[in-house]
Amino acid sequence: MRRTTALCLTACLLVLASCATQDVAVSSGKARFASYPDTLLAAFETACTGPAQQFSRIDDDLVECREYLPPEPTAALILGYNGTTEDLPQLVIRFRTIANATGYLVENDVFVNVPQKSGDPIHVYQKDSRTLRRLDQLYLRAGGIPE
Repeated sequence: MRRTTALCLTACLLVLASCATQDVAVSSGKARFASYPDTLLAAFETACTGPAQQFSRIDDDLVECREYLPPEPTAALILGYNGTTEDLPQLVIRFRTIANATGYLVENDVFVNVPQKSGDPIHVYQKDSRTLRRLDQLYLRAGGIPE
């Protein structure tokens, strides 16, 4: 049963990542979990294994997946946000776990990181109700309660 849940979560994450990449439509959300969300984070790491993807565990409570975008959205982002071609834009999906009195709060950020010719990169957020619904479904399948 646990393996089936992990496979379902992996499939949901792949769908979520591929939809956000193609549309460059991103959003953020959060959910509450009664216990540490091991299944969610393991599925997230498993889903971030493509050739254009890089998984990072930044610290005990923060993980992210970075993924390069297809050529057309990449060019549009570079031109639209005065980016650089030396460090290409990437879709970033980030999960942070926060322990609290009732269990754990998991917050996610989904944005496109656009490196600049000079200065800090720009984070492009775009609200997308379809992505929010998919994140809520993912949280539910992992045993969380979306907020």
